[in-house]
Amino acid sequence: MARECNFYFYDGDYCCALLKQRDRDYVIDSDWVHRYCWSYDHDECPYYRNQSDSSGGCYLTSACIHTKNLPDDCYELSTLRKFRDTYIKNSPNGNNDIKDYYNAAPRIVDSINSQPDSDEIWKRIYDELIIPCVHLIETGEFQEAYNKYKTYTLMLKNTYL
Repeated sequence: MARECNFYFYDGDYCCALLKQRDRDYVIDSDWVHRYCWSYDHDECPYYRNQSDSSGGCYLTSACIHTKNLPDDCYELSTLRKFRDTYIKNSPNGNNDIKDYYNAAPRIVDSINSQPDSDEIWKRIYDELIIPCVHLIETGEFQEAYNKYKTYTLMLKNTYL
């Protein structure tokens, strides 16, 4: 049985978690929940290790934050998370693709952030992956969005890992 984070809970609406640390509440978004709280990398959780990255090691979040200064709950990220939690999760091999993303994404984020042209890379990811995928999801072209995501993720892995 998979081990869940002691700080994780489900509020009946959308995945969320709360970590209480030193009398402060830290809201952890669903990317954190998928990556750390659901045991994919539970022992690597930055909150346990006293490290924090506003993107949670997610290159989709990083692209939105770095390119457009969008909040973590922006339309684009909310659309992509809902797509992940519904379509991808229920697709053949979807859970493996989600797990693979949360294993590779932090290393991709670190690698991109170390590039001298990281701002241009984040903009390219936003323009070439996020906007087209959101559009495909909005128009009900779910398999096309999934294929674009998988192809682009493979390209990022080949380029930055």
